[in-house]
Amino acid sequence: MKKKILTVISAAAIALGGLSFAAPTMASVSRSAAKPSLSYKGTITMYAQAYTPDVKGVYLSPGSQKLYAFEQAAQAFEKLYPGIHIQFVNSNTYGSTQWYVTEAAAGLLPDISWVQSFLANSTLPKGVYTNLSPYFAQPNPFIPGNKKWTNIMNPRVLEMTKAPDGGQYVLNGDGVGTAFYYNINLFKKAGITKVPTTWAQLVNDSRILKAHGIDPGAFSSSLLYDWFQRIFDTYAIGQKKLDSLLAIDHSVGMLSSLDQIKGYEQGVLNPAKNPALTAWWPAVKDLLSLWNQSILEVPINNTNPAAPSSENYFLAQKVAMVYDGTWLPAMFRNLPKKQQFPLGAFYINNLAGTSKYATGRVTSQSVVGPYAAFQYGVATQRADHSMTSAKLKAVIAWLQFFGTSKWDGKIVNELGSFVPTFRGAKALPADATYAEDFNKSYLSLSLFETLTPQAQTQTNALFQEYVTGHISFQSAVSQYDQIAAQAVQQYKIKNKIS
Repeated sequence: MKKKILTVISAAAIALGGLSFAAPTMASVSRSAAKPSLSYKGTITMYAQAYTPDVKGVYLSPGSQKLYAFEQAAQAFEKLYPGIHIQFVNSNTYGSTQWYVTEAAAGLLPDISWVQSFLANSTLPKGVYTNLSPYFAQPNPFIPGNKKWTNIMNPRVLEMTKAPDGGQYVLNGDGVGTAFYYNINLFKKAGITKVPTTWAQLVNDSRILKAHGIDPGAFSSSLLYDWFQRIFDTYAIGQKKLDSLLAIDHSVGMLSSLDQIKGYEQGVLNPAKNPALTAWWPAVKDLLSLWNQSILEVPINNTNPAAPSSENYFLAQKVAMVYDGTWLPAMFRNLPKKQQFPLGAFYINNLAGTSKYATGRVTSQSVVGPYAAFQYGVATQRADHSMTSAKLKAVIAWLQFFGTSKWDGKIVNELGSFVPTFRGAKALPADATYAEDFNKSYLSLSLFETLTPQAQTQTNALFQEYVTGHISFQSAVSQYDQIAAQAVQQYKIKNKIS
């Protein structure tokens, strides 16, 4: 199996690696590619989350990176429409589920706000965000020659972000890649000159590092189950079985919430009926038993800044490896030059021997759209009392303006923690492998955690209890069965699925 290596270059060395509007119809959205004519004059408010620019009135946390790309996009848009001002807003309370509910109930949501698709699709009350599907299906007037806005969007993202009613309530334009990052110097100190390409080699190298007095690795508890299951579940089930049992096309490589419901009811994605979904858990426990335990024991959703984190341990060279996302290289680049070290990264796609259900299926290392920062919804008038028909047209025009490959690349790459996913947007050199991975048809499962916010927290906490030895495998599996069943039931009730 061909291994994939991400190359990161450091200074030290080269490494290996409520007015109600009718929903817009297809006919009501202009097919003209000309610049929209806007009658609205006034302010458009936007909560841009991680990409909020360094503008007056926005106070950044100490050490935060100053950003300018979104402000530059706003200035370019304001030049086209002198009567419109884009105002970026920010607050530490923005982005919580309670914030959306409270602000929407008061009609005070920003005109455009960062929101994860599963929140907009099912968790939040229906009618908070505008269905963008009709606009997605039409030309984006700010993209020369564009016939359909979705032509520049990643099909995997579109598949996974589709709502139960078939609509799209969020514009997604970035993603997260995951990899095992490693300190090349510490590997060499232990006599390891080649990166592992199989799970067995990864475990063995961890033992070698430990035998040389080197703490092999660290993994934070908050994403413990989320990331490992994206690799293992697909590998254990296999593409052929998924396709035959679900009878759906997975050429786009992702599972929507409705796919998950269907697969659960047919048994293949039901952990109570398909042991392949949990049979790989002991393999992860075996690996993590060799890794730093103090970090694994940190409670889920810990808010204590003094608590140990996997990134800090790795960047301080206290551990040799960390399994993390694309923000790790960005954190590394922000280190003082004298604290940097040769940094490499590798993927593990060969999971042979991790369970009797292993199929050899290559799985994606990408966690696309629904989990990153370039994901924006447009408030309805119910949730934003300032929204009028004229203002909605202007807000959509602003969404279209920055929703191009040009601005997607500039905005996402400036932060450097994620990878742009719009076609034509070039990723940073260190992220090129991830960008390539986003466009392949590897199936990456994301079971139950997107159905309800409780399911994600409960499953990660349960998995943490198991891998740290606080509960048995049998108890963990039994509780996971209950979490999955409850998540499916709650999702079906909320979205009126029979």
